Amino acid sequence: MSKVRWGVLGLAGAVVATAGVWSIWGETPREPAAPSALATPPRSAPADLEQEVRALRAELEALRRQQGALAQRPPTSVAEAPAREASDEKPPVSGEQARAAAEQARLERVKEIDAELEAAANTEPRDADWAGRTESLVTESFRAPSFTGSRLTRVECRTHLCTLEVEHDGHEARAELLSLLLKVPGIQGQAVLRPRNEGGRWSSRVYLSRAGEDLPFTRRP
Repeated sequence: MSKVRWGVLGLAGAVVATAGVWSIWGETPREPAAPSALATPPRSAPADLEQEVRALRAELEALRRQQGALAQRPPTSVAEAPAREASDEKPPVSGEQARAAAEQARLERVKEIDAELEAAANTEPRDADWAGRTESLVTESFRAPSFTGSRLTRVECRTHLCTLEVEHDGHEARAELLSLLLKVPGIQGQAVLRPRNEGGRWSSRVYLSRAGEDLPFTRRP
């Protein structure tokens, strides 16, 4: 009876052992799962890093230079800039100022012309034939009734120019003198009258050119 029992137990143990071996060799060993790859940012090559560093250093150096230049520049207040611009602009000229400037320019021009005419009258040689005839013609013209109110006190002619000194009874006689002179046959030239009014008298100096010629002074545009 005991031999049967041990036999059963031995058979059972063999079955269990066989099952264990089958279990060990029947299953395919599994390898542990490989860890998932971690996302790693791409690394720049050493040459690229050096270029970036050099570029950053250059930008930093440029900023330092700009800061140094700004530090050396004297400060300018906001109020100074408009004031400086305003000082450069010319103030507007009023109508009265413009008229005064124009009158001043006219007087200066008259002085220039008178100086040139006076120089010509004093330096021109005398054309005895023309000068003598013209002086007689002018003197005779002032004896006409139309010249009443104006008296010839001196006349001197050269080659291209005559100088007359005339006294007047008033403003009207002086205003009519040039138009009367240029109507006289043989005196159809150019004439300029300069009022003098010396010693309280109405007087004038007249420059008269030779017929068909211009007065000897510089023309300007």
